[in-house]
Amino acid sequence: MKNFRTPKFPKTPDAQKRNTNKTHSTVKVITMSSSSSSPSPPSLKRFLSAHYVFNVIIILLYPLFYIWAIEMKDEETVEKVVNWTKQATYMTGLTLLLKLRRFETLDKFIADCFLHVKSSILLLSFIMDRKVFWIFGSLYYFHYLLCQLREYSGASKAEHLNVASFERRAKIGATKGEETKKWLVMFYAPWHPPCNQFDPTFAQLSLEFSDADDKDSGLTFAKFDLSRWPGGAIDHGIDLTGNSKQLPTLILFDNGGEIERMPRCTKQGVIENRVVFSRANVCERFGLKAERKELKKSK
Repeated sequence: MKNFRTPKFPKTPDAQKRNTNKTHSTVKVITMSSSSSSPSPPSLKRFLSAHYVFNVIIILLYPLFYIWAIEMKDEETVEKVVNWTKQATYMTGLTLLLKLRRFETLDKFIADCFLHVKSSILLLSFIMDRKVFWIFGSLYYFHYLLCQLREYSGASKAEHLNVASFERRAKIGATKGEETKKWLVMFYAPWHPPCNQFDPTFAQLSLEFSDADDKDSGLTFAKFDLSRWPGGAIDHGIDLTGNSKQLPTLILFDNGGEIERMPRCTKQGVIENRVVFSRANVCERFGLKAERKELKKSK
């Protein structure tokens, strides 16, 4: 028997119009759902880097030396080590609990944990035995040289600027309408630990609030490496010394001019004290949530 195929008649204009409307509505739904979905938080895989892993290994070495001291040292030394270990444990635990009251980011809190625990271990090792003290001191030194905390390399919408691109895009391009009028720029130095500790939070904010497509009311996130272009620190009044309290510095530009920064700094060089670089404080300082609401209303 022959296979008969159902003849296909050309679609009428009304049918084509209905199919076109379905396609447009489907695309619209997909676009709205993708824009409304909140970005995922920074990956915890960053804590598996050499910096964190070797910090944990160094800390875990202390119980081994503690057992060795209990077994090999005289009673007087053992009593000192036991008492001082208890006191150090209580004081370190209390300090870290107080740190939770001014919680900034997970990266900053973990860094504080490492700092206080390793400081206690160095003191206890000095009481335990001078050789143990030099072992931990050497481990700390080589860890600092070889396993420094690196710049965050996860998902981010923050663009990297140099001197030329900063002037061309954030300054000139913003005033001419070629770029977004508003830019939130993070001035940082990769050798400064607080900058790298805040970096994942800044990347998360860029994924959530960046809208470089809207030239009029959008916001572009960017980063400026002051270690490569130190002239930017002079231009914006940022202290670039090792003990600087201005790293990182976030500056919000509108039409090429600065309208807000964090931390604030007066013309006399007085820096704002007790600046907590948490996600909530950054959103409040620069009005990120309010701007996003206005952007949604305009759309």
